[in-house]
Amino acid sequence: MTKIGRFLIFLTFILNAVMAMAAGTTVNATVDRNEMRLGDTFTVTVSAVSSEDVDMQEPRVPELDGFELLNTWSSTAVAQKLVPGPGGMQFETQRRKEYSYSLAPKRQGTLSISSFEVVVGGKVFRTQPIVIKVGTGGGAPNPRQMPQRPQAPQFPGMNEDPFEAMDRAEEEMFNQLLQQRQRLQQQIRQQQGAGMPDEQFGMGASSAIDNPAFRSLPTNPNDAFFIGVEVDKTEVYEGEQVTVNWYIYTRGQMETLDRLKFPDLRGFWKEIIEEVPSIQFYEQNVGGIPWKKALLASHALFPIKAGTATIDSYKIKSRVRTLSQLGMMSKPYEYTKSSASIPIKVKPLPVDGRPSDFSGAVGQFDVHATIEGQSFPVNQPLSLKVRFEGAGNAKLIDLPAMTLPTGLEQYDTKSDSKFFKNGRSYKEFEMLLIPRQEGDMVFPGLSVSMFDPKSGKYYTKKTEPITLKIVNNPNAPVGSSQRISGAQQPAAAKVVENKLPDVIMAWQPSAQAAVMARPWLWIVIYAGIITALLVKSQREFGWGRRRRTLKEQVAKRYKVVDQAVGKDDYRTVGAEMTNIFYMVMGQVAGESGASQKIEDLMTQIPPSLRRDHGDEITKTFEVFQTLSFAPDEMLGSLKEKATVKQNIERAKKVISELISSKEEK
Repeated sequence: MTKIGRFLIFLTFILNAVMAMAAGTTVNATVDRNEMRLGDTFTVTVSAVSSEDVDMQEPRVPELDGFELLNTWSSTAVAQKLVPGPGGMQFETQRRKEYSYSLAPKRQGTLSISSFEVVVGGKVFRTQPIVIKVGTGGGAPNPRQMPQRPQAPQFPGMNEDPFEAMDRAEEEMFNQLLQQRQRLQQQIRQQQGAGMPDEQFGMGASSAIDNPAFRSLPTNPNDAFFIGVEVDKTEVYEGEQVTVNWYIYTRGQMETLDRLKFPDLRGFWKEIIEEVPSIQFYEQNVGGIPWKKALLASHALFPIKAGTATIDSYKIKSRVRTLSQLGMMSKPYEYTKSSASIPIKVKPLPVDGRPSDFSGAVGQFDVHATIEGQSFPVNQPLSLKVRFEGAGNAKLIDLPAMTLPTGLEQYDTKSDSKFFKNGRSYKEFEMLLIPRQEGDMVFPGLSVSMFDPKSGKYYTKKTEPITLKIVNNPNAPVGSSQRISGAQQPAAAKVVENKLPDVIMAWQPSAQAAVMARPWLWIVIYAGIITALLVKSQREFGWGRRRRTLKEQVAKRYKVVDQAVGKDDYRTVGAEMTNIFYMVMGQVAGESGASQKIEDLMTQIPPSLRRDHGDEITKTFEVFQTLSFAPDEMLGSLKEKATVKQNIERAKKVISELISSKEEK
């Protein structure tokens, strides 16, 4: 009996493993960096990837001892890839759900983040703990506070690296093209008419506020960037819409953008009008100074209660190259900026004159009540729909009490609502009603009162009465309905004789059930499961295969880069070349490249490589890192095919040197 029990446990383990592989679900927790200084921030991302449409619940966050939780957000993505199948190559759909947590360390030392618990498809997954090293504080230096070194003209061959001369020539060409583009767009504005709003020339025009009650604008032209905010109203009633837009202004070249803190917006019901995944700059003249402006987010806010509700700040960190006094781009530095906090005065809804049928709607709404059809069988449910639609937040509306006619019974109620970007919304209530009597019924008109914030007064809307004809239901049991005009005599009760069923004295299994009792069938099933498990393991872990060398792995990635170059997909080129640098540097340094910064890996490679190729590695790596995520406006000639090919050849030379040093060990 003990052997049988162990065998069943082993079989259960195999079946669970096969099911887990069939679902193809993986759960991981990663950080964008694990070494930092006090005062820095980092992001923990908990992701679940599955080849099936499974439900992922929000992770259970462990106790964050030593960390401050700044912000959380989530994202969902669906992708397809080609995988080998029974009939050849076929597409496999992968679904990815990510939860991100922005954290800041509270103290120095070695800190740890415990495991996150995630329930995916009814199964519990736990991530690996993460170790964070926190050093001493100290921010990035301010370029305007550093002593400026006089610059003399440089020529190739005069104590200067030729690659530095090329970089300087590229930056000068980029600045000239940028100035030409600014002059061209200014001429277009003059030709199309003076005084035209700048929002008509760029992204975010649909979210622009015509006459904002509050607007913060940049005042210092030397600022690396500025977070502006616009609000259409600063004094409203409870439930009245407040539209707020956040913008980013810059006169430099933004290489990275990290949203450190989204506004909490406590005290408001929030509806998203627009949240841009990637910023798109356009030009705007502020006080006679040209700025590049981009929309960050646009929200519709509805204050929940009277008093003062504050629109708190939007905080961003960015690495920016600013213009020097000579008109050249300086070295990049990191800056952190926050938008202004705006208090909103919220007035209570008037108590005097408030109708008893007030629904909670604040805005201009219409209301309609409909029933599809006029004739319905008795005891068969019918659907009554009440729809509110108009300007305002219909999601806050409650269905007022209704008086149903005699013989009509309410069974269930559900609702559906949606807010649109133009400020309109709807909420629809659907009620299931069951008529219990035959005859004619009249559903009375529905009276609903709402509040108009523009006039500051209540108003009432009424629906038309609905006449229903309830007919006999031939499928209903005898005596299950009544007529409104008169009651029917109840049918005589049927007498059922109490009798127990005969006792079954014998049982003979069917031919199909007898097959399941044969031992050879279970042997075939278990052998098939074990074979499938072994084949899957060989594919996943590569048992019996020769492991690719570093040169072969890099050559395989180069093919992806060449394909991206042919398609002018410079984003993919930047991402792939960056990954190649991480992989090769990690192998040479004997570390996992993806878990460390390139500066840390540089210190771990042999001194001879660092001395001979350190500058070239840093320069080419920064080029491809910029290609992968910098805004299009800032790339200039870097994204041109000829320049991309030239930088790839430079990178291949230094990567080849790194691989050769690895193979010589």
